[in-house]
Amino acid sequence: MSGPMTMYLYIHDAILREVDDMEARARELNRDDPDEIAAFKDQYDLFHNLVKVHEKSEEDFLFPALNERIAFVAETYLYDHNDSDEHIFADIAAAFDALAHASGNGDRKAAARNLWREKAVLNEMMRLHISKENELMMPHFETEFDLSEQAEMAGAMAGSVDPQTMGQFVAWMYGGQTAQDREGMIRFLQMILPPEAFGGMTGMLKGLGDAEWAEMEKRIPDLADG
Repeated sequence: MSGPMTMYLYIHDAILREVDDMEARARELNRDDPDEIAAFKDQYDLFHNLVKVHEKSEEDFLFPALNERIAFVAETYLYDHNDSDEHIFADIAAAFDALAHASGNGDRKAAARNLWREKAVLNEMMRLHISKENELMMPHFETEFDLSEQAEMAGAMAGSVDPQTMGQFVAWMYGGQTAQDREGMIRFLQMILPPEAFGGMTGMLKGLGDAEWAEMEKRIPDLADG
């Protein structure tokens, strides 16, 4: 997929990297270290919040637009969103709570193992759901909507996110991206954001790593002029 909705794939790639990382982290988690558990919970909470923001933008803009042209196409993806809320995300919250309140070694071991199991379920669910969206839904979108309509959709979805959350989203994606994907994301943001907002966003990204930002300035020379 290319064009105005490429940012959509960057988000999906970031989600898949994060669920894979969290499954591995749950497997190696020190169940006797409250600080490590709390840090893991913070990572998960940020992930969950950003996923819900992403899903809401799909539900508010992308799914209704698709349903106007191809009946029932989007309903299966909305079903996945609702089902994951009621089961997978709720089960993970319960697993974290059980681990936080486990008292004996046996209880902590069982709670930690259950958390790992729930993270594995989340990883597989997200892999399947995002594969369906990327491989089945988005080709329909590209066929049904011309480039100007795609650009309008991408702008509407991005514009629905408040600036603070957008900053969290971009920083979260940037940290795990390849240089090529970082360049693509920054070029997209440059296209849709007002100059002042783009300047604030690039200032934030520059602070995440000098070497990474130097590479971006090589790839996008006008960043060095900002």
